[in-house]
Amino acid sequence: MTSATPEERADGLMTLFLDDRLEDAKEPPGLRDAIVERLVGQVDDIGKRFGEQIDHLRSSWAKRMPDAYLADEEVVENELQATAAGIRTARALEGVLSDPRRFEQTLAQRLAPNARWALRGEASRVPRPSTRASVLNWSLTPIPWIEDNAEWPPAGAIALAGIRQLAGADGEPVRVSEEPYKGWVQLAMFERQATLATRSPDIAARQILIATGIEACGGRPPVDSMPLSRATPYPWAVGYKHLAPNLDAERARIALSSTRRPLAALIDYEGQPGAPAHDRGVGLQRFTLVPRIEVIALLGLRPETPALRHVLVDDNGTAIVGRQWRGFLIHDGSYSPLEPAIHGADLILRPDLYETLVDTVGKDRHSLGVSVSHSENAPSPGPPKGSD
Repeated sequence: MTSATPEERADGLMTLFLDDRLEDAKEPPGLRDAIVERLVGQVDDIGKRFGEQIDHLRSSWAKRMPDAYLADEEVVENELQATAAGIRTARALEGVLSDPRRFEQTLAQRLAPNARWALRGEASRVPRPSTRASVLNWSLTPIPWIEDNAEWPPAGAIALAGIRQLAGADGEPVRVSEEPYKGWVQLAMFERQATLATRSPDIAARQILIATGIEACGGRPPVDSMPLSRATPYPWAVGYKHLAPNLDAERARIALSSTRRPLAALIDYEGQPGAPAHDRGVGLQRFTLVPRIEVIALLGLRPETPALRHVLVDDNGTAIVGRQWRGFLIHDGSYSPLEPAIHGADLILRPDLYETLVDTVGKDRHSLGVSVSHSENAPSPGPPKGSD
């Protein structure tokens, strides 16, 4: 097989990391070719550095991509930003003049470094909170692994299998127990607990997924549904009027008073400009939550300025906070670095705004949804425990 040429390797790096962003920027003339040209002479060094990083961060037989910002992405990003900085000057030399402020702002937004979402998530990390519905107190103890002889699956997970809606005292809004937000209402929570499979001894990989969320229902939700929907990450960084120009508080009130949907969503970064490449990136949190856009419009909320965290504010200060956590480091029996067994996130809402939300949705249509599932997968054939 013929080895790829430096030009082909440079073009491959461009496609992997920059394709969507250049397309979103409407392919500025000459930018793609200029970046490839600058990368051609560096591909050997990029490959060498990338290989050294991979060898350092994982075992030779491991397949998981390390959670790190690696050399190939770093160099490509540097070349993009350095090349893009001269676009307006190059256009001017060709006689194409434009409003400098608007041009620079638009281009910068579309070509912004893809670490921005990861940095916002990292800025929103907190120590793992204990706030969760009382029926989930068992989940504060991480699931058993290796020498841990605790029961599997946990009795609490079995009891909640098939339960989709909490009722009575269990269905009351969950109040935050941690400062400085004590007494706030938890609008939604998602947590994944997962252990890794090992060989010799054969230990299966285990996983528990836990989701809770306040919903506007007016009846029983679908049995196999989640108390969370899906949404883009942009409400954390862009005002709702820009995302939905026709939406205002009154339209949001009408929608929320009649809808049958969760009031919070899991963020889906796939295909979103500025998101890291699939399974790559500088520590992008696995799970992030965002309020439904109608909730934001109803309460008149906006991102912080600058939008550095998962926080929305109003004229009275902080209004909704998105917290993220991870921890309980484990390994797969090899010499690979430790990995978090727990990834979680929640949304917490200021009490006065929660009352406004309930009044709009209607107390008889307001419920706390839940979804708990557990699974186990046997280890696949591979090198024995302790091999490098």
